[in-house]
Amino acid sequence: MCYPENFRKEIEKLYSNGLTQKEIAEMLNCGIATVKRILKNSINYDTIKQRKKEKSLENHKLAKLKFKEIEKQKQEEEERLWWGMVEQQRVHAQMISKKRRISTTQLVELSLSQYIEIDGKLKYIDPAHKPKDLPKTYNVHNIILPQFREYANEIESEKWNSKVEEEALK
Repeated sequence: MCYPENFRKEIEKLYSNGLTQKEIAEMLNCGIATVKRILKNSINYDTIKQRKKEKSLENHKLAKLKFKEIEKQKQEEEERLWWGMVEQQRVHAQMISKKRRISTTQLVELSLSQYIEIDGKLKYIDPAHKPKDLPKTYNVHNIILPQFREYANEIESEKWNSKVEEEALK
Protein backbone atom coordinates (compact mmCIF):
# COMPACT_ATOMS: atom_id res chain seq x y z
CA MET A 1 0.00 0.00 0.00
CA CYS A 2 1.27 3.47 -0.80
CA TYR A 3 1.28 6.19 1.87
CA PRO A 4 1.94 9.92 1.41
CA GLU A 5 5.57 10.94 1.81
CA ASN A 6 4.75 13.54 4.49
CA PHE A 7 2.98 10.88 6.54
CA ARG A 8 5.96 8.49 6.32
CA LYS A 9 8.48 11.18 7.25
CA GLU A 10 6.43 12.27 10.24
CA ILE A 11 6.15 8.68 11.52
CA GLU A 12 9.90 8.12 11.05
CA LYS A 13 10.67 11.41 12.79
CA LEU A 14 8.45 10.58 15.78
CA TYR A 15 9.90 7.07 16.01
CA SER A 16 13.47 8.38 15.92
CA ASN A 17 12.54 10.82 18.74
CA GLY A 18 11.80 7.82 20.93
CA LEU A 19 8.03 7.45 20.80
CA THR A 20 6.58 3.97 20.70
CA GLN A 21 4.52 2.68 17.79
CA LYS A 22 1.35 2.79 19.87
CA GLU A 23 1.93 6.43 20.87
CA ILE A 24 2.57 7.39 17.24
CA ALA A 25 -0.62 5.62 16.11
CA GLU A 26 -2.69 7.44 18.73
CA MET A 27 -1.05 10.75 17.90
CA LEU A 28 -1.66 10.51 14.15
CA ASN A 29 -5.05 8.81 14.45
CA CYS A 30 -4.13 5.69 12.51
CA GLY A 31 -3.70 2.00 13.27
CA ILE A 32 -0.66 0.44 14.90
CA ALA A 33 -0.35 -1.97 11.96
CA THR A 34 -0.01 1.00 9.60
CA VAL A 35 2.76 2.51 11.70
CA LYS A 36 4.57 -0.84 11.88
CA ARG A 37 4.34 -1.37 8.14
CA ILE A 38 5.72 2.10 7.35
CA LEU A 39 8.53 1.77 9.89
CA LYS A 40 9.63 -1.66 8.64
CA ASN A 41 9.89 -0.33 5.10
CA SER A 42 11.86 2.67 6.34
CA ILE A 43 15.60 2.95 5.60
CA ASN A 44 16.57 3.94 9.16
CA TYR A 45 14.43 1.32 10.89
CA ASP A 46 17.28 -1.13 11.56
CA THR A 47 19.65 1.54 12.92
CA ILE A 48 16.99 3.05 15.17
CA LYS A 49 15.95 -0.39 16.38
CA GLN A 50 19.60 -1.28 17.13
CA ARG A 51 20.09 2.01 19.02
CA LYS A 52 16.98 1.36 21.13
CA LYS A 53 18.13 -2.18 21.82
CA GLU A 54 21.55 -0.94 23.00
CA LYS A 55 19.90 1.65 25.23
CA SER A 56 17.64 -1.03 26.68
CA LEU A 57 20.64 -3.27 27.40
CA GLU A 58 22.43 -0.38 29.09
CA ASN A 59 19.38 0.33 31.27
CA HIS A 60 19.21 -3.37 32.12
CA LYS A 61 22.87 -3.37 33.21
CA LEU A 62 22.30 -0.31 35.41
CA ALA A 63 19.24 -1.90 37.01
CA LYS A 64 21.19 -5.11 37.59
CA LEU A 65 24.04 -3.21 39.27
CA LYS A 66 21.60 -1.31 41.46
CA PHE A 67 19.90 -4.57 42.47
CA LYS A 68 23.27 -6.15 43.34
CA GLU A 69 24.20 -3.11 45.42
CA ILE A 70 20.93 -3.32 47.36
CA GLU A 71 21.43 -7.05 47.94
CA LYS A 72 24.98 -6.39 49.14
CA GLN A 73 23.73 -3.78 51.61
CA LYS A 74 21.10 -6.22 52.92
CA GLN A 75 23.77 -8.90 53.33
CA GLU A 76 26.08 -6.51 55.20
CA GLU A 77 23.22 -5.48 57.50
CA GLU A 78 22.42 -9.13 58.24
CA GLU A 79 26.07 -9.82 59.01
CA ARG A 80 26.24 -6.82 61.37
CA LEU A 81 23.12 -8.04 63.17
CA TRP A 82 24.49 -11.57 63.37
CA TRP A 83 27.84 -10.45 64.78
CA GLY A 84 25.97 -8.18 67.23
CA MET A 85 24.01 -11.20 68.46
CA VAL A 86 27.20 -13.23 68.79
CA GLU A 87 28.76 -10.43 70.84
CA GLN A 88 25.65 -10.19 73.00
CA GLN A 89 25.72 -13.95 73.61
CA ARG A 90 29.36 -13.70 74.59
CA VAL A 91 28.60 -10.96 77.09
CA HIS A 92 25.68 -12.94 78.57
CA ALA A 93 27.79 -16.08 78.78
CA GLN A 94 30.49 -14.10 80.58
CA MET A 95 27.91 -12.71 83.00
CA ILE A 96 26.57 -16.14 83.86
CA SER A 97 29.87 -18.01 83.85
CA LYS A 98 31.29 -19.64 86.99
CA LYS A 99 34.28 -17.33 87.07
CA ARG A 100 32.13 -14.25 87.43
CA ARG A 101 29.13 -14.58 89.73
CA ILE A 102 25.87 -12.97 88.81
CA SER A 103 24.18 -10.93 91.53
CA THR A 104 20.73 -11.69 92.91
CA THR A 105 19.49 -8.39 91.49
CA GLN A 106 20.62 -9.39 88.01
CA LEU A 107 18.99 -12.81 88.38
CA VAL A 108 15.68 -11.25 89.37
CA GLU A 109 15.92 -8.73 86.49
CA LEU A 110 16.52 -11.56 84.01
CA SER A 111 13.45 -13.46 85.25
CA LEU A 112 10.91 -10.70 85.95
CA SER A 113 8.20 -12.69 84.20
CA GLN A 114 8.24 -15.24 87.03
CA TYR A 115 7.42 -12.74 89.78
CA ILE A 116 4.33 -10.85 90.91
CA GLU A 117 4.34 -7.64 92.96
CA ILE A 118 2.74 -7.80 96.41
CA ASP A 119 3.13 -4.88 98.86
CA GLY A 120 6.28 -3.51 97.22
CA LYS A 121 7.94 -6.95 97.12
CA LEU A 122 8.33 -9.33 94.25
CA LYS A 123 7.12 -12.86 95.05
CA TYR A 124 7.82 -15.88 92.88
CA ILE A 125 4.66 -17.11 91.14
CA ASP A 126 5.20 -20.86 91.59
CA PRO A 127 7.58 -21.54 94.52
CA ALA A 128 7.36 -25.32 93.96
CA HIS A 129 9.13 -25.04 90.58
CA LYS A 130 11.48 -22.19 91.51
CA PRO A 131 15.17 -22.55 90.62
CA LYS A 132 17.49 -22.69 93.65
CA ASP A 133 19.41 -19.55 92.77
CA LEU A 134 16.30 -17.32 92.64
CA PRO A 135 14.88 -15.97 95.92
CA LYS A 136 11.25 -16.67 96.94
CA THR A 137 10.68 -12.99 97.67
CA TYR A 138 12.76 -9.99 96.83
CA ASN A 139 12.66 -6.47 98.27
CA VAL A 140 12.43 -4.28 95.27
CA HIS A 141 14.59 -1.18 95.08
CA ASN A 142 14.20 1.72 92.66
CA ILE A 143 15.87 0.00 89.69
CA ILE A 144 13.82 -3.18 89.35
CA LEU A 145 10.33 -2.05 90.38
CA PRO A 146 9.73 0.33 87.42
CA GLN A 147 10.97 -2.37 85.02
CA PHE A 148 8.60 -4.89 86.56
CA ARG A 149 5.63 -2.51 86.40
CA GLU A 150 6.33 -1.74 82.72
CA TYR A 151 6.57 -5.47 82.00
CA ALA A 152 3.34 -6.20 83.90
CA ASN A 153 1.52 -3.35 82.15
CA GLU A 154 2.58 -4.66 78.73
CA ILE A 155 1.27 -8.14 79.58
CA GLU A 156 -2.01 -6.77 80.93
CA SER A 157 -2.55 -4.59 77.86
CA GLU A 158 -1.93 -7.61 75.62
CA LYS A 159 -4.45 -9.66 77.64
CA TRP A 160 -7.00 -6.85 77.48
CA ASN A 161 -6.49 -6.45 73.73
CA SER A 162 -6.91 -10.16 73.12
CA LYS A 163 -10.14 -10.29 75.21
CA VAL A 164 -11.56 -7.28 73.37
CA GLU A 165 -10.62 -8.85 70.03
CA GLU A 166 -12.28 -12.13 71.03
CA GLU A 167 -15.48 -10.34 72.02
CA ALA A 168 -15.45 -8.32 68.81
CA LEU A 169 -15.09 -11.47 66.73
CA LYS A 170 -18.10 -13.15 68.43
